[in-house]
Amino acid sequence: MCRPVRRIIGEAIGRPLRWQEVSRAEGRAELLADGVPLSFVDILLDTYAELVVAQPPPVTSIKLEVTGSPARTFREWVLDHAENFCR
Repeated sequence: MCRPVRRIIGEAIGRPLRWQEVSRAEGRAELLADGVPLSFVDILLDTYAELVVAQPPPVTSIKLEVTGSPARTFREWVLDHAENFCR
């Protein structure tokens, strides 16, 4: 998790968060233990690995055009869903 994301979520829930990197094998084992289907685990891990090096998508007006309301910032979304990060 990049620092701004971690910081924004921490601020929304009122406590600092830390990031602990795990190996692919550890992540795979945790996902399987959490009940993620075996057929999906490696696909998920590959996608996560690609996101780390990918360029962020461009900002567009598509949400406004499709829904009639503007997109929210990540911070706004996190604040609206802060309770989901405290489970």
